[in-house]
This record gives sequence, C-alpha cells and structure tokens, in this order.
Amino acid sequence: MTRILSTGAAALALAITAGAASAQTPATNQDRLGAVVGALFGDRLGLSAMDQAWLRGGRPLRDGQSQFTGRVDAGVRAGSVSASAATRLRADYTALVDLENRYAADGISTQERADLNARYTALTQTLDSGAAGYGETSTVAEGRAAFDARVDAAVAARRLTRTEATRLKTDYQALIQVETRYNADGSINATERADLDARLDALDVRVGDGPSGQTGSTAPLPARTRLANLETSVTSAERAGAVTRADAADIRVELGDLTRLEAAYSRTSPSSDDTAYLTRRIGELETRVRR
Repeated sequence: MTRILSTGAAALALAITAGAASAQTPATNQDRLGAVVGALFGDRLGLSAMDQAWLRGGRPLRDGQSQFTGRVDAGVRAGSVSASAATRLRADYTALVDLENRYAADGISTQERADLNARYTALTQTLDSGAAGYGETSTVAEGRAAFDARVDAAVAARRLTRTEATRLKTDYQALIQVETRYNADGSINATERADLDARLDALDVRVGDGPSGQTGSTAPLPARTRLANLETSVTSAERAGAVTRADAADIRVELGDLTRLEAAYSRTSPSSDDTAYLTRRIGELETRVRR
C-alpha cells in the first residue's frame, strides 16, 4: 500500500532564479504583458514570487529543480530523509516540472498556477517534515491527514468542489473502518490487503492529482478501465465480506448495463451530457463497492 503525501511547513524558495530564466527566453507580446502586470501589480494583488515569475514567462519550478534536489540530498546526508523517500521526491518534482512545461505551452492560466502552487506546496511540506515514510508502506489510518491535505489542495486548485471533497473524506473514513474490521484478529491477509489497495487506488483517481508517483498526471482513467477495475473490486469486496452476496449480484447487474452503455458510446460520438452521465453512474457504483 502506498503512503500518501505528508504535511509540514511550506517554503517558496524555488522562485529565486526565475527572473534570470525569463531574461534568457525571447519575449512575446504575452510575456511582455505578463512582465508589466507582475512588475506593477504583483505585490499589490498578493501574488507569490512564483506567480509573478509565471506572469513574466518564467519557469520557476524548472529553474529551481537543482535547488530542490540539493535540499533532498542534504536531507539524506543528515538522516532526515530516507533513500526511498528521496527517490520518490526527485521523481515527483520532475513530474511537476513536466506539468509546468505543458501548462506553459499555451500560457499558464490562473487555475493552472493554483494547481502548480498546490502541488509544489505539497512536495515542499513533505520535504520540510522529513518525508518520513514517503513512498513506503503504511496503514490507511496513518494516511488520513495526508489524504485530507491532497483533497484540500485539489479544492484550492478547483479540481474538486467542496461537496466532492467532503464525500471523499467521508469515503476515506469509511475505508479506515474497513481496515479496522479486517485487522480485528490482529493481522490483515493478502486478500484483504489487495482489497484495501484497490479501494485506495479508486480514491486516488477521484482526487484527480494522478496516481502515486505520477504527480504530473491529471488525466482520469478511461471509463472502460474503471469498469474493469470495478469487476475486480466487487469480487474482492464480496470475498472479504465488505458487501453481501445479494449486493454484489445487484452491483454486477448495473455493471453489465454500464459496460454495454460504454461499448455503445465507443462506437459513436457521445455528447458531453452522455459522457457525464456515464461518469457519474460509474462513480456511484464505485462508491457502493467501497462502502
């Protein structure tokens, strides 16, 4: 089971070299406008140093990568960051730089700046807290605070509504209760562990910040993949006693209906309403399996 990001004190040191980077890039009209906005209104509007760098056409995350890596290496030498956590931190920061580059291809919007800020803050908080157990095994209960922090970051970046965030936190608490039930005899067997992992993965998908180790990925799983995962999840949940045989049978009936609907949509060009309906139905079915 993968441990989710932990929290701690935040830092914004990566923007130091942003000005030099933007000076080396040929200026476009958008860059010039961003530079004027950043210079005249940045402090007045409460923009961070990184926001101002992005408005000037800079790449503060890319330019600060060596500094972040240096801090990780220093943590390893000091014994505050484990080797495995250091590997994950470096990989996640590289993914974040890739995301910055993709956003910058057509100009970084306000929402994209908020997304980058939230992801960067989560990484620096993890590093500042010592990255204890980052990327290593953990219980579901121990990951609750970090999961809540990810959900809050997704709300701040407008990837989730507050209603969706509340539902996610409620479902995570329900998963903790499942873990407690599995551990009633003092141990969790392989089947139960696989079920917990599958449910955690489903929650990760709903947060929308990419699976563990792929911070830069925001694309949701295709409907066909989610439906296939549901078949596996309902079987695991039934074996573990998380759902009754009758409930599992009912879920499989609905799963069959949705599978046929997805197949029909794949042969045509469904409208946005059709796609949204299918996504909502799959999400509702996933919630039933997780409870």
